[in-house]
Amino acid sequence: NDDDDEVWSKHATIFKENGKIGVKKTIAFTHDSDVACAVDYDEESYFLPEGTPSAIERYNITGVAAFAKEMADKGLAKPKVSLQFELSTSGLVHLVKAEASVEETYTVEEEEEVDDEEAQAEEDAKEEKAKAEEDAKEEEAKTEEVKDDAAEEETKGDSTEEKAEEKKEEKPKKKKKMTKTIKVQKEKKRMLVRKLTVGSYHVGPIQPYNEFTMEESVAKMADLAKKDKDRMMLEEIKNTHESYIYLIKNKLIDFEKEIAAVSTQEQRDALSKSAEEHEEWMYDEGYDADLETYTKKYNELSAPGEKMFSRMKEVGARDEAVTEMNKKLEKVAALMKKWETTMPQVTEEERADIISKADDVKKWIAEKVEAQAAADPSTDPVFTSSEVPLQTTELQAAISKLSRRPKPAPKKEEKEEKKNETDTESGESGTEEKEDDSSEESKEEPKEEEKEEEEDAAPSEDKEGEEL
Repeated sequence: NDDDDEVWSKHATIFKENGKIGVKKTIAFTHDSDVACAVDYDEESYFLPEGTPSAIERYNITGVAAFAKEMADKGLAKPKVSLQFELSTSGLVHLVKAEASVEETYTVEEEEEVDDEEAQAEEDAKEEKAKAEEDAKEEEAKTEEVKDDAAEEETKGDSTEEKAEEKKEEKPKKKKKMTKTIKVQKEKKRMLVRKLTVGSYHVGPIQPYNEFTMEESVAKMADLAKKDKDRMMLEEIKNTHESYIYLIKNKLIDFEKEIAAVSTQEQRDALSKSAEEHEEWMYDEGYDADLETYTKKYNELSAPGEKMFSRMKEVGARDEAVTEMNKKLEKVAALMKKWETTMPQVTEEERADIISKADDVKKWIAEKVEAQAAADPSTDPVFTSSEVPLQTTELQAAISKLSRRPKPAPKKEEKEEKKNETDTESGESGTEEKEDDSSEESKEEPKEEEKEEEEDAAPSEDKEGEEL
């Protein structure tokens, strides 16, 4: 309030119609009391729908009066209040920043270099005195010179003139300035900034969500999302249930012989009857059934059908798996036989252990095949095709480990060199050396070829061990 009891107010248009969004604008004014701020639509706008309340949001901005009092106690001016508003990309206006600031002038003591006139005067006097003494000595030296003849005088005259010219040409030396450091008082400025407290509230029929309303809305949205998910899952289980009914009917016709070999007539009749009953239920009671009910009905239908179809599939798959395993075990036996010569680093006991492990796998296969042949084909199988490859896990690991074992390093043969000491044999040494060289080369070539063959054999053996 002013002295005349008039209410202080300030009105400004922050964001104009059809302006840019996602921008910020600041309103600044000098004030020493707390402020109430109202953000409203322009009532004269043609774009505002009829009946829309003009009030957007209200703000209580506190902290201005306290800050103004602190500044007044320091003898400073009234604070400058700055309010920053943002028009978001959603077209909503918010007060995002409020602060008060005052510029303060203060004095600091600093060191500064200045010219030292007294020291400079003393230095100049010393230099002039030294120069005068030097000039006097030069004059005295000139008068003491003995001139012998005119030529010498002319020569000396010419040299004197040259020296004079050189002196004229010489540039005067710059005098060194004498300085001293003194302490001076300087004025500096700084901004004292205080963040203000902002409280907001709304007026009119349109109010923002409070905490309770927000929680209620979030829960409602989560419930709607769950219902949508359950509806999609229900449609999916309905389609899956109907498809399985037709799958049962088609397989009982298309694979009649194969299914008959792994099931009894009672089992086939029960499965066919179950498919018909589920089809009737789907178009009658199941028309309005929920997700849980449909899931249970699908499990009832698919459980016996999956067992029957799995037994039918395993008849061929088991035979194929057993055949492949027998081929693999034959390769293991052949590899161990080959290792007797190509892998000397593998001991006989280790090869025997591999053969023993392979025999154990053969024994397991023979027992399972015999038990399966004696079992009732309409019941669960004694073993499945997926169990067969797992029997060689330990065997494969052992072979792979042995195949990576390096070969022992070959022993170096010591060669004895014989030297001929007689002079009579020196003439024949040339021809003998050539013959020896040719023979040595012929001996070394096979050794190199053998070494290359061993190196080529090692990777192939490793590869065979890893593939088994």
